[in-house]
Amino acid sequence: MKQTIQRKECIECAHKLELDLKERIKELECLYIVSSRIESGKNLAQILENSAASLAKGFQYPEMACTAIILDGVQYPAETASCVKAQSVLQADIVVNGRNRGIVKIGYGKKCQFLEEEKKLIKEIGHMISKAVEKQELQLELKKYVGNLKDLVKAKTRELEKSTKRFEDLFENAPDGIVISELNGDILKANRAFYRMLHYPEDGSVKLNFVKDKLYVNIPRIRPFIFKKLKEKGFFEGMEMSLIDSRGNQCPVIGSFIYVDFDGRRCIEEVYKDIRLRKELERKLIEQNENLEKTIQKRTADLENQKNLLVKKNAELVSLTEKLKESKSKLQTLFDAITDQVVMIDREFNIKMANRKEGAEGGKCFAKIFHLERPCETCPGAMVFREKKPITTEEKYGDDYYLLQAYPIFDDQGEVEGVLEFSRLITQQKNMELQLMQTDKLASLGQLVSGIAHEINNPNTFIRGNVSIIQEAMRDILPILDEHARNEKNLQIARLNYDVFRGNILILLEDMAQGANRIKTIVDGLRKFAKRDDGVLNDEVDINEIIQSCLRLVANQIGRKAKVKLDLDANIPKIKGNFQRLEQVVVNILINASQAIDKKIGAIAIRTAYLEGEGENLLSISDDGKGIDEKTLKQIFDPFFTTKRNQGGTGLGLSIAYGIIKEHKGRIEVESKPGAGTTFSIHLPVTAKEPS
Repeated sequence: MKQTIQRKECIECAHKLELDLKERIKELECLYIVSSRIESGKNLAQILENSAASLAKGFQYPEMACTAIILDGVQYPAETASCVKAQSVLQADIVVNGRNRGIVKIGYGKKCQFLEEEKKLIKEIGHMISKAVEKQELQLELKKYVGNLKDLVKAKTRELEKSTKRFEDLFENAPDGIVISELNGDILKANRAFYRMLHYPEDGSVKLNFVKDKLYVNIPRIRPFIFKKLKEKGFFEGMEMSLIDSRGNQCPVIGSFIYVDFDGRRCIEEVYKDIRLRKELERKLIEQNENLEKTIQKRTADLENQKNLLVKKNAELVSLTEKLKESKSKLQTLFDAITDQVVMIDREFNIKMANRKEGAEGGKCFAKIFHLERPCETCPGAMVFREKKPITTEEKYGDDYYLLQAYPIFDDQGEVEGVLEFSRLITQQKNMELQLMQTDKLASLGQLVSGIAHEINNPNTFIRGNVSIIQEAMRDILPILDEHARNEKNLQIARLNYDVFRGNILILLEDMAQGANRIKTIVDGLRKFAKRDDGVLNDEVDINEIIQSCLRLVANQIGRKAKVKLDLDANIPKIKGNFQRLEQVVVNILINASQAIDKKIGAIAIRTAYLEGEGENLLSISDDGKGIDEKTLKQIFDPFFTTKRNQGGTGLGLSIAYGIIKEHKGRIEVESKPGAGTTFSIHLPVTAKEPS
């Protein structure tokens, strides 16, 4: 392990050193390229554009850098726009004759830390660009002021000499070897690092030639290869090779090459990075790898012995596992065969085991099975954890009823560690019970209505008979009272002036007679509606008569919610059917229509018509209530489906109505949209003769 750590540290050190060396070379190459662009350029705009294009090569991340030179508000190159949005920017001023004329800028699209050497580099390039601008502008000025040419040239020459000196300092102090050589191999100029690397005097007193002095290993192959690459691209970098030092030893380096113009001659600028340290680290790494390989071989033999032991133990475990699988399979088969939903839960109501897919993926039992956000207050599982005994209860969740049975699972200390819960959906059985209860209530209500109708009818018969006698008596008495009133000007009867009494008494008696008759009509309708139905379809039924009868029955309930508009076909033919059952259908739809109206006073329209082409009668009942959505519309005829369960609805009314119309060989159609009201259309085939 210690060797591995040392090897990693060596690799990291070598890698860091290599990166640092590479960055310095890139900076120098950038300086040399920009300097050569300035020296060889004639047009200022072209110089600035070429310099901006070469600037990125001297920085850490040239592939993601954007560069620009801005002079007097003009950007070079013009198409560079990404620097505007750069998150990391480094720049240097272009100062010409003491006045800030622009900037040299480089930016990255993300946050990056610039090196101190990079800051110096861009500052130097900014200075070089400043001098280049001065030089270009000076040439323009020379044309106007020829007389002062000599003094101006001297002044600018001094500035260039200073700039050249700074360049020379950078050249000489570079950490990597830098050489300018002719094509024949003569070294025209080299820095101290190059001579130091090859163990030659650093003052350059020894004149060297790459070819004659055999400074390359395998000169016949290396030099032509470099020329070939330079001819293809104009530059060549990253070539790993070896130089021969003054002692005859090989020095591994990475070389980079580019054509430059030196004193009017085409030469090659060569940069050599010493990688002897990296090679030494690689050698040590190879040695460590060899030692590691030996260690691994030894460990492999130990592991092989351990493997043989594990194989033997594994065979025993496989046999035991097979037996456990067989036992588990039998248990799971028995568990899955239970028709009820069965889950095993812990104290946090997490499902640990289930026989249905609803709980197979785990989760909270109240969420997975009953779709609740939290446990109910009467949760049988919670009761079992508290009371430590089985619990059986019935619960309602939404519109469904469940029979729940919960049994405790004890641990070794006798504490309840889990609960086995059985849940059975009993909605259908419960609805059957409710239906039987509702039927019993309706039967009792029918008997009660018959008794009440009889009790109301007896005194109402006296009222009707007596009112008739009083009306006849008043017609005889009024002429006598009229004569008396002519003589007695202040005559009052029942504390009313005689003329008021005389004008209203007959009207009051007529209203009483009509009221008593109306009571008789309503009572007769109730008795008829509550009368035992024999179920046969032998009545000669007039649809209009059914509507009138039903309106009398529900007039009080509908009158508070809506106005009824009738459009009845007087010539509609009678049909064969059951008057009471059809009356039940119409009453149910009328009551539903009134309950659907959510405004102060709505409207219910009832229309009958004979559809001769279809040979059937049409009865339509429309309301302007809140309407029915598409989902509910598909379920309104389903038994026990209701949207008014909290108001006592059973969900049987429309289901029974649908069955009655089906018995009459007819059909019910419904049209509705939320907010646009509802129309029930009942189609009944005509069995009687059509009207003449």
